[in-house]
Amino acid sequence: MGKAYFNVKDIFGNNHKEAEIIKVYENTASIRDVSTGLTWIVRKRELGLEETNPNHKYPGHFDYRKTKHRWKGKEQKLVDMVRSYN
Repeated sequence: MGKAYFNVKDIFGNNHKEAEIIKVYENTASIRDVSTGLTWIVRKRELGLEETNPNHKYPGHFDYRKTKHRWKGKEQKLVDMVRSYN
């Protein structure tokens, strides 16, 4: 895909100044942050794309609000945690 987007919020609530799309899924898309080189998941609506099935629910499905509340404004801490796994 490779299309560039600017000021995109990931599912953790953190803003990415410039991001490239890697792959588009049903309700989300994976992006690569140009400045850090890390990949993130974003909702399709953050990119101005229509979600295919926005209301499906699975038991134990990803809790967007809880995750956003936990990580909003803590992007560097999250990046450090992700990099520590490598």
